[in-house]
Formats: sequence, C-alpha cells, structure tokens
Amino acid sequence: MELKSEIKSAHLQVEAAPEDITITLEGLRHTITSVDAMPEENEEWLVLFTSAWGKTVHVPANGVAVQVGAGNVVTRVINEAPVGIAPEWSGPTELDIPAKGYVLVARDGLYSSGSSRYFLATCFRKGDRIRLRRNGSVTDHYGLGEAGEGEIRIFLHNPSIYTETETFTFISGRVSVGSGHTGADNPIVTINGETIAVDEQGSFNHRLELAQGLNYLDVEAKTSIGAGAAQSLVIFARPQDTKPQKRIVLWVDQRANSGRLRTREAVRELLKRAEHAGVTDIALDVKGVEGYVSYLKNPLTKRPHLSARQISDKEAVFPQLDLLQVFIEEGHAIGLGIHASMNIFAEGSVVRGEYAILDEHPDWEETVYKHQDAGVLLRQRESSSPGAVAFVNPMHDEARAYQMAGIREVVEGYEVDGIILDRGRYDNETADFSPLTRKRFEAYLANRGKQLLHWPDDVFRYEGNTRVDGPLVLDWWAFRAEWITGFVADVKNMIVEHNSQTGGDVLLSAYVGSWYDTYYNNGANWATHGFQYDNRLQFQDGSIYTEDYVSTGYIRHLDFLMIGTYQDTLAEVEKYMTIGNIATGGEVPLYAGIALSGMNNEARQNEVFGAAFRNTDGLMLFDASHVDWDVIDGSLKSKSVSI
Repeated sequence: MELKSEIKSAHLQVEAAPEDITITLEGLRHTITSVDAMPEENEEWLVLFTSAWGKTVHVPANGVAVQVGAGNVVTRVINEAPVGIAPEWSGPTELDIPAKGYVLVARDGLYSSGSSRYFLATCFRKGDRIRLRRNGSVTDHYGLGEAGEGEIRIFLHNPSIYTETETFTFISGRVSVGSGHTGADNPIVTINGETIAVDEQGSFNHRLELAQGLNYLDVEAKTSIGAGAAQSLVIFARPQDTKPQKRIVLWVDQRANSGRLRTREAVRELLKRAEHAGVTDIALDVKGVEGYVSYLKNPLTKRPHLSARQISDKEAVFPQLDLLQVFIEEGHAIGLGIHASMNIFAEGSVVRGEYAILDEHPDWEETVYKHQDAGVLLRQRESSSPGAVAFVNPMHDEARAYQMAGIREVVEGYEVDGIILDRGRYDNETADFSPLTRKRFEAYLANRGKQLLHWPDDVFRYEGNTRVDGPLVLDWWAFRAEWITGFVADVKNMIVEHNSQTGGDVLLSAYVGSWYDTYYNNGANWATHGFQYDNRLQFQDGSIYTEDYVSTGYIRHLDFLMIGTYQDTLAEVEKYMTIGNIATGGEVPLYAGIALSGMNNEARQNEVFGAAFRNTDGLMLFDASHVDWDVIDGSLKSKSVSI
C-alpha cells in the first residue's frame, strides 16, 4: 500500500498544547512510534490508534493514554500526573476510540522525564487542543492510515479551513474502502447532498461555486449497505482586492529597539529604509509591558519615561528623547502613518522584575486562581506561577481610568494617525478573581435571574492540574468580555469626540492573537457581534459562543485589526488568517501579523507575505529589530507576493 509506506517513512509527532499561547504558539513534541500497530511489550513506544484499529484499545495497568476527540481536543487522560509526581497507576483500561478522533497510548521501562509515559502524563489535560505533525507540518489523523475492515474513509486534499479568492473552488481527494466491501458497494460521494464523479481508484476533483463570505461543505461517502464516512470543509470566499496598494505596518517594539533608536538620525534612517521597502505605516510601541513610555508630554498620568528605567551594567540609559514626536515628524515628512501602540493592561515584566508604576498601586494587580497554588486566590506576583507579564485588573475603576488617561494624553498631545490597543485583555483564564470582580459578577448574574452560590467553584475548580468548569462558566466568559468591550468602546468614543472637535482623523485599531478559538480565555472578543458559531469550525469549546458572549464582539469599535499569525508553517498561518476573516466577517480591514524572527530569507517571506496579501487586507511586520532590509526589499517588491 503506497500510503502505508509513506507513513512508515514519515516522522510523526504529537504536540501538546502550549503552556501559555500568548507567549509561544507551540507546545512540546514527542515522536509517535507507529500508527494502529502494537509494538513489542519490552519496547518504549507511543502509538496512535484510530478507528481502523477497532472500537477500543487496551491500556496496560502502568500505561498512559490520551483520548482525543473531534478537532484534536483532549477528552480524557488515563494516569495523568503533575510534573514531579508519579501517577497513581490505574487499570488496565479498555479505552474507547472516538469515531472522529484517536487515542495515544504510551509504554516504557522507566517513568522519567523524557519518556513517552511522562510526556503524556504531564503535558496533556482534558480540554487541551493538541496537534499532530507529519515531517514538521500540521496534519490530521485521517491521513495516517487506510480504512479498516468494513470501514470507509475520505482523504481530502483541501485544508479543513481556508480562504478562497475566486468565486469557486475545487474539492479533491479520494475514498478508501476497507476489506469486506464488494465492487458493487463502491461508495457514492456527495458534497452538500450533490453527487459528484469518482473514478475507479476512488479519486475525485469537483469544481464548486461559492457564495461570498462563509461556506460550509459536507463531504460524504456512502455505500448501498449503509456504511459511510463524512468530513466537513469551511471556506471563506472573499473577492480579490483591486486596490493598488495594501497597508504594510512595521511594528517597532519598545524594548527590542530602544538600544538603537536613541537619536533623530537613527529614527530617520529606519523610516527611510522602511518607506523604500514599501512600508506604509509604523506601529510605535510607546508604552511597553514594563509601563514606561517613549513620549514626554504626559500631563494626565505623569507616567515614567523610558529613561527612568532601571538598567543593568551592560545597558546604556535611554536619553530624554521624545521618541514619539521624532517618529511623527520624520515619518510624516516622507508620508508614513504613525500609530501609537500601548500595552493597555500590562504593567510590568515579571521576568525582569521591572514595574514602572505597579508597586505604587498593588490593589490594581490581578488576583489569580491557579492549580499551581492549590486553588488559593493570590495576587499575580504572589503566585508560584506568575507568568511573564504582570497585569492589572481590567475591571478596576482606577486602573481603567489611568489607562484611558494615557491614551488621551497621546491623542491630544501628539499628531498621531492612530492608537493601537495591545494587551487590552486579561492575562489568561486564571484572572481576575478579586473581591471587586466577584461583586460585579454577582450583579451581572442577578440581572439574569441567576445567583453565585460557591466561589469560585461555580465558575470552575481544579482536580489536580485539570480545570473543571462549573455551572456559571459560560456567564463568566461573557461577563469578562463585556468589560473589555466596554473599555474599547470608551476609547473609541473618546477618539470620535477628539476627531469631531479638532477635525482630525485618528484611527483606532488593536493587535490580538489570531487564535480566536481560545481567545475567550483572555476576555477579549474581537469578532463581529454577528458571529455565529458552527460545529464544523471545530473550535476548542463551541459552547462558549452564547448569545451574551457573541454580543460582546468589539470589532465594530475599531477601524482595523491586526492579528498575530505567528504559526510555524504556511498551512497554519493561512488557517488562522481564515479564522480571522470568519470571526470579523469582513467588517473592518484585517491585517496579518508576521513574525520576522527566523524568517529572514526571501523564499519564506514570499510565501507568507503572499498569503497575507491574498487572504487579508494587508501585512504587519513584527518587528523592526528582526528586519533584514535587503531581504525585505526583495520580498515586498517580488511579483510572487502580489495578489
């Protein structure tokens, strides 16, 4: 069998969910020994079992197994354990193999760091979204084995979700029929109920007309005796953009570039190189995660300037330079738009111990609820797992007012072309559990005829290191998102008022992670408020998208949106561009953020930049400190990146 030989020679891996997706998009990986084949008892192995193996798989008494359902979401872990503690071994277990999923089983001679059992036991939790990789590229389990006895499988060449710039697309693939079927039982293949042509080898290639916007396709194969298989595709059709130039934004991170942008001449040189390469706009990080600012006119906040930052012996003090003003003067002189980016609710670097103002306002700090702290509610920096960036509670009135004041002093004091909201969110799902947030959640529930009885268990609790959702968790996600959306709306109203009074045209945008399917954890619903979830999207938890949650979509308050499509393969980058299109519904321009680190070769840039220009309205380059101008010049001017 050709497919089996390809699989045998391929390098297969399973990738755990990233520990913190806002910091890194990739999790730990481990090699898969084989697919649907039980190795020898004394070997170390990690095997993936699909429905071709059978309905169940035997997990040995001292084995570890992970059951994975549709959409690569973990549904159960056998012999799970935290890092540093051996599992309380149970079993043996007969574990069901999900119809649209698979099971991973590990066995080895010694349970220790680096072993297959240790990897599955410590890195996987119920509810995690994981990945399979084949020779480094993300794949699904459908292509990892032929149909079993009496089984039919559909293998599609199309990605499960993608953007199409034509008014039609081609659906291609093949049907695999397992032993036990006769020639008379050759399957009939349909797409949304319409029968399509299939050749003698079971292959098909069907042209399908698309409606503009979102298209859901159900590909089904059935035989006369009732056996069948089905797969779904999600396609966002958007017409080709005929505008002569798309927006290209260069991000200038505060800390990463502070060492080189210390003079007007250095700024002028950067901007001249950017403009020559085709950059149209600059996103200048004027408030970094530590809380220091790169501007001097701060009458409303008195926030410390970057020159006041405590530095190491190896660093030079940043000069008393109004970097924002210099960027505006030099950028506008050559036609570049200058947008001031602000880390909204971030107020310190935990890693470096730098906090411009947070120590003066300890009551602003997020209160977190983490399994690492045995469920004890603590201020973020008191936690045994505080994370990399310190956040203030977005619900704290003084903290919100202070952030608003910072935005106002920039809008009123400088001729910026726009404000960018960065980290306008909660740190993650573990925040905020302060008494203030509890009180306001109780009021939110009361307005809906509900009551909080057990705090915080009615939201969620922990069993070991696994989060177990409570009866009010869906209300909780909507409640948090409502407060973030309220803040965005307040900023928009302030900017509209400013524009009305001054005749200005200051734009409001945001930078967010592209992983909308899990961004509810951060309380930021950046979608259109008309978004409707469909199970064929296979998001991590479709129950999130209640009427209350969907109504909090804040894209309507923005002029454009930038999403960080920083995934490590072109296929994944294109997938999350498409999710961005679906979530925003084309309501405002969408720009794909591309990480330049590790991508300073023209061929790779041509691929990814071209995908951004085809699938979205433009490009955001992150960040200036990683730019190789000779490569960027070639990439942005190459015909291969045109639509």
